[in-house]
This record gives sequence, C-alpha cells and structure tokens, in this order.
Amino acid sequence: MEQRLSHKIIRNTFYNIAGRFSGIFVAIFLTPYIVRHIGLERFGIWAIVGTVTGYFGFFDFGIGMSFVKYIAEFHAKKDYKKLNEVINSGLIFYSIFAAVIIVLTPLYIHPLLGILKIPQYLYDDTVFAFSIGITIFCVSNALSIFFAIQTGLQRMDITNKLGIFMTIPSVAGTIFVLQNGWGLRGLIINNALICAISSIASIVIAFRILPELKLSLFKFSARTFKKLFGFGSKLQIARMASLVAMNIDKLLIAYFLSMKFVTFFQLSSSIVEQVKSFGLLFLGALVPAFSQLEAKNGRAELIDGYIRGTKYLALITIPMNIFTIIFAHQIMYIWMGLGYENSVRMIQILGLTWGIAILCGMRAVIVQAIARPDIEMKAGLIAAILNIPLSIILIIKFGFLGVAFGTLIAFLASAAYGTVKFHKELKLPLRQLIRTKILSILAVCVCAGILVRGLTVLSYGFFKQDRITTFAVFIVQGLLFFGVYLSLLLFTKPLDNGDLAMLSEGKANFAKNLLSKFSR
Repeated sequence: MEQRLSHKIIRNTFYNIAGRFSGIFVAIFLTPYIVRHIGLERFGIWAIVGTVTGYFGFFDFGIGMSFVKYIAEFHAKKDYKKLNEVINSGLIFYSIFAAVIIVLTPLYIHPLLGILKIPQYLYDDTVFAFSIGITIFCVSNALSIFFAIQTGLQRMDITNKLGIFMTIPSVAGTIFVLQNGWGLRGLIINNALICAISSIASIVIAFRILPELKLSLFKFSARTFKKLFGFGSKLQIARMASLVAMNIDKLLIAYFLSMKFVTFFQLSSSIVEQVKSFGLLFLGALVPAFSQLEAKNGRAELIDGYIRGTKYLALITIPMNIFTIIFAHQIMYIWMGLGYENSVRMIQILGLTWGIAILCGMRAVIVQAIARPDIEMKAGLIAAILNIPLSIILIIKFGFLGVAFGTLIAFLASAAYGTVKFHKELKLPLRQLIRTKILSILAVCVCAGILVRGLTVLSYGFFKQDRITTFAVFIVQGLLFFGVYLSLLLFTKPLDNGDLAMLSEGKANFAKNLLSKFSR
C-alpha cells in the first residue's frame, strides 16, 4: 500500500478513535441518568424508536451505501462531472424518499404500535416519539450525502471534530429537558435540534472542501442512479443482516417477553457496540482509501492491504472483546449498579458474535472497492434468513438469552460462507489468513484473561463489594490485562518489516523504536 495513502488511513483512524471516545464518554454518563429519569419502560421505547426507524432504511434500496465508494473513485480520477451526478442523484432520490415516508406516517404508525403491544398509559408518548423519530431519520437520511462527501474525500478529521463539538449541545440539551420534566418527548425534541444543526454544518463543510460541488436538479443522471442502485442494493442485504442481528432481537424480546427485557438487551448491546466500534473506526477509514487504490488498478496492493488490515483488526478487537467478555459482570455493576444481571450473559454472547463479524470486516471493505458487493449480499442473506427463525425458536425454548444464541449461530454460518467466496474471488488461499496471526493473537488474549481473572478470584476476600471499590479493581484488571497482552506480543512479534514501515511513517524516532519491538 502506498505510503501516502497509509498515512491518510492512520490519520483518519486516529480522528475516528477521538470521535468515538467522546461518544463513549457521553453514553457512559448519560445512559444511567436517562434511565433514572424516564424509567425502564420509556427507555425501552426510546430503544425501539431507533430500531424501527432504522428499518425504514431498507426502502432506499441501499443507494446511500454506494456514495462513499463512488465519491472517492471519481474524486481520485478528477471526474467532477460524474462526481456531481452521484451527489445530485443521491440528494434528489433521498429527498423524494423522505417526503413519501413522512407524508405516509399517519397511515402506518398506529398499526405498527399495535403490533408492539404498547401499554395504554405509554401510548401517547410513544406516538410522539415515533412520529418525530421518523422525521429525524428521513431528514438526516436525505442530507447524508454531505457527510459522505467528507468521508469520500478522506476528511474524517472534519467529521469527527464536528461530532465532538456537537456532544456539548447534545449533553446540555439532554440534561435541560430531563431536569425540567419533559421526559421522553424532551429527548426526542433535543435529538431533532442536534440533527438540524449538524446537517446545516455538514452542508457548509461540503462546499468548503469540495469547491467543484454544484447542486442542480438538472444534474440528476438516470445512468448514474442505476449504477448507485446496482451497487447499493447488493450491500443492502448485508446491512440488513446487521440490523436484523441487533434490532429484530429487540422486537422479538418486546413481543415474547416485555419492555423491561428490551432495556436489559439495549444496555448490553450498547456496551458491545462501543467495543465493536473500535474495529469499525479502522474500517471506516479504509473504504475510500481502497476505492482509490482500485481506481488506480492496485489489485496487488488491495490483497496486501486485506492481509495486513485483518491482522491490525485482530490486534485491536480481539483483546477488547476478550476483556469485555471476561469482565462483563464488573462492567455492568460499575455502570448501572445492581439489578442488571440479565445483561451480563447477553454481553458475553453478543461480544463473541460481533467479534467474529468485525474480524470479517476487511472482506466487507475489499468487496466494495472491487465492486463485488454480491459476496456480502449472499453472506448477509444467510445471516438474515437463519437469524429470525433461530431466534424465535430459541427465545421460546430458553427465554431471554435464546435470542442471542440465534444471532451467534447465524453469524457463524455467514462468516464461513463469505470468507470462502471472497478468497476464491481474489484467488487467495485460505491459508493466507494464517499470516494475519489471528490464532496467535487469540491465544495471547485468552492467556492474559485467564491470568488476570485468576488473580481477581484469589483477591475477592480482601475488598468490599461496592461500586467504587469494584471500579478501582476494574482499572487494575484492565492495566494488568493489557500489560500482559503487550508483554506477550513482545514475545510473539506479530509485525513484520512491511508493517513497521507503514505504521511508523512520519512518526518520531521514539514511536519507530517502540513499534520495532513488536516486529520480527
């Protein structure tokens, strides 16, 4: 992979991490505060609103998922005519799509809520939350092309700076509406205001970083739209698998169990999402970069990027997933206190599920770059088709945890199929995955986890079991775990000279010397 491009990837990943940390910080402190003010049932409704509005994205045929690839590709080729066709075709389509969904809202919202069995005393709040939530989704969806411009031009630094800045009014607004007793309705209104401000800022930024941008109804191109549709509709199936895995589970829990269990699921999935997001931050920086490589006929570099990228993903995500799975009980107790034990096992199962999914993330990036989204489509279809019946059967038989086991089995089947097909497409032997060091990294993490967990069990009698003490012990556990992990990496040396050259580009001598300790 060319050095200048790798520098962009590292820079964008850094800003993605910074942006994500701000989101995690806000979620950690706001979620217990919100639950205390609106209660378990209304928080469950809050979670369901996000789930249902997300499903409206299925009706857009996946057009938005093709924006970043083609913006990056045409910008690399300096084909500004095609670039403007992509932007205008997407904007016009999504504006029409948003108008239709909003106008039809009164026709489907009451039948929809009837399916979810909302208690009568929560019905008015739920109607309000869904109505405004759908509007927010539609407007942000229509303007998503302006966010895609930032990503396609590999300016994630701007995207994340804006996101970090917007946490200030978001947090202030949340506290204000809850302290004034506006409850769930206030939270929805606050979200609408933040969405409006963010969207306006993104439009201004798009014109600043892309001076060639021209908006016009006459720049709509049926041929370009067909290209976007053909690419995006295949990725839509893969996206559906992800939504089905995390979101249909909430609906099944609401139907077969109760809204309280939706909250338990939402809390556990929130933690797993935060862990999962660190892998996605790295992957998010790769889609435009690899699309640029493919536009310049860099297939050999794409394969090298796949192998190295999977190794880096493993180095980042495996330790975080193993740590979360092993210490899930402490995490939930520190965060929410007693009474949330139902979420602990769910964290462990979902952590394993999404750990597998993220390790397949490089495949998802490359198939977009080489315009073979059908591979992800078929893998996603397997996950979606298996997940629903398995989750229904297992939730009936085993209750709350059954839904998570259904998702895990579906994802295992999907990952196996997608990986085999992808390697055939690249004519890359499956044994090449051994070069990614996944198995050795997994072994290192398990050893570190067992050692730290064992020390914790031995020390149980020496500490009080309150939240402050548990938090202090948890910090020590984290330092020990990642200290042991890094020490074992010094012994196994997962990096090679190519990794060292790429990762240390533009770094100070201290950083280069540090990285060399992990290189063969």
